[in-house]
Amino acid sequence: MNEYDLYEKLTRLREPLIEKIIESLGIKHDSRGIDIGCGIGRITTLLSNKIGLNEELIGLDFSEDMINYARKNSIQENVTFIQGDVNHLPFNPDSFDWIWCMDTIWVGPEEFGCPAEEPDQILNRLYKILKPGGTIYLSFWSSQKILPGYPLLEARLNASLSANAPYLNDMNPDNHILRGQKWLQNAKFENIEVKSFVGDIVGPLSENNKTALTILFRMFWGNSENEVSQEDWEKYNEYCLPSSDKFILNDSDYCGFYVYTLFKGMKK
Repeated sequence: MNEYDLYEKLTRLREPLIEKIIESLGIKHDSRGIDIGCGIGRITTLLSNKIGLNEELIGLDFSEDMINYARKNSIQENVTFIQGDVNHLPFNPDSFDWIWCMDTIWVGPEEFGCPAEEPDQILNRLYKILKPGGTIYLSFWSSQKILPGYPLLEARLNASLSANAPYLNDMNPDNHILRGQKWLQNAKFENIEVKSFVGDIVGPLSENNKTALTILFRMFWGNSENEVSQEDWEKYNEYCLPSSDKFILNDSDYCGFYVYTLFKGMKK
């Protein structure tokens, strides 16, 4: 599976919840926005449906390959995809009515692919390109229960570093994503609101959702062998690998959920 297929499958798994979150934003029809960290552009397309055809939505991503893929696969006339760095934004001050940023501002070590080690470095730049009265929306995958029937095993797997990356043991607690309210306060945003949204995953699962969840199993726990007991690692392989006879995603009564937390702030 190539990188684009991976993101397509993960987006399709999350799309019902993402649409629910976007619907809650109250984006004005006659507004100009930007999707920071747009990736393959699928979520950018969902956002573009909230503005008029004569308004502009920018999709920005660091990866030139992702931007080329987004351009190739988008048919939205009101979307422009730009390759760029969130640390060197190519926009004038007061350029946008709103900023959307989903699963992008993970602060931490550069070797983990994080754009910055401190959130202030990024939030101050985003504040500048937002118009007075404009709104920023930061959204993060913040929790999940995806191993039903095995809560203790899931808890032990979730205690591994791979399940919590890029947050590490010696990091400043203020740099964890659930401190997003403080991030916005420090960047001088006002009228800050926080809301979490739950996405249900209910069997029998489609092939897309089976594949997407298998990807998540591997992302969260696939590197935790040296951090859990041999017994737990064997159980992980037993329940989380498609080659196993006890692969949990084959259960017709599978039930799990995941949570996105949205932080909203306004520039005065």
